[in-house]
Amino acid sequence: MRMATFYEALRQNDRLFPLLRRPGINGTGVGYADPDKPARGAAIIVYTSKNAAITEISKSIGKMIGESIPVRFITAGPFKPHATAAPKKMKRHMKAPIIRIRPTLFRSRIRPIPGGTSIGRENSGTGTCGLIVIRNGQLFILSNNHVLIRANRFGANIIQPGAIDGGRAVTDRVGTPVQFVPFNLTGPNFMDAAIAQPFSNSLLNPRYLVSSTGQLIVPQGHLLSYSVGDRFFKSGRTTGLVFGTVESIGMQFNVGPYRELGNATLQFRNQTLITAPNNISLPGDSGSVWMSGRFAAALNFAGSGTRSISTPIASVLNTFGLRVAIPAGTGGFKAGRATGAAPKGNYAYVRPLSAEMLKQLRVVRATSPK
Repeated sequence: MRMATFYEALRQNDRLFPLLRRPGINGTGVGYADPDKPARGAAIIVYTSKNAAITEISKSIGKMIGESIPVRFITAGPFKPHATAAPKKMKRHMKAPIIRIRPTLFRSRIRPIPGGTSIGRENSGTGTCGLIVIRNGQLFILSNNHVLIRANRFGANIIQPGAIDGGRAVTDRVGTPVQFVPFNLTGPNFMDAAIAQPFSNSLLNPRYLVSSTGQLIVPQGHLLSYSVGDRFFKSGRTTGLVFGTVESIGMQFNVGPYRELGNATLQFRNQTLITAPNNISLPGDSGSVWMSGRFAAALNFAGSGTRSISTPIASVLNTFGLRVAIPAGTGGFKAGRATGAAPKGNYAYVRPLSAEMLKQLRVVRATSPK
């Protein structure tokens, strides 16, 4: 079989989208044919459930795209959204019961709030405050739709920490959700993203927590693109600081169940899969942001333990008209810079959303912040 380019593999991978309806297939993406030998070119990576009928799946792929592109099969998934459920017996205004996960600073009450910490809706699920972002001088919390929003509708105020970590509606309210990209239950989705506006900019800290001892870094902006094989780190409410490697790009996959959408399984396109030997995406890590040095790279929203499903951050920020917030003088804030565009003609790097994809995106805005 001849060596394939990333351009060829991405084009053929797009044709495999109908495979997501087939049992045993959790997603497809494009990565290296041999990660240890990148010079061998690209391959389509098919993520399957255990006991999937690989022989039959291979035949189906051959009928759809021929045999000119190498195909790798990896057992991974099913991929699930990674917000934790709120305590079932928790009553309004009551403190959440103690849970068995060892408490760390990532799950604690912190003021002002940096990226990488526990957050959620009042008396509901808990995820991660991924990053502090800015637009026209106003700071926002960036996280996921399924962390900040309930069933595609605006609802409860946002608390920090989230309910599962002891956050209380009376004392820990920090803001209200103001924008989100609604889920498409019948067609492709391109991100799981939402923002919340704080009651005051002073409640947020445009920094990023990287240790349980309180160490913070100052992000400088975001990446316009990144490549297969790049190494990132992120801080999440559950896993804390973890490291991972980009395994595939242009990914299309099933994720579910989304419980607040009637246990729906949704289809996503143009995503990135990041992997590691250890757990990097667990319940509560939804909304965490992958970083490349001091620059944001991707927004995590789902996974399967050792694999994280994330959206290129440039797509998210462009959709909302945001930039990464950074400190500017005494008590001031400014927008970080956008850097690292994909080299011309190099399709091993993630690409912006196509014009066709952008037409399918919309942003829902609150009529007025609470």
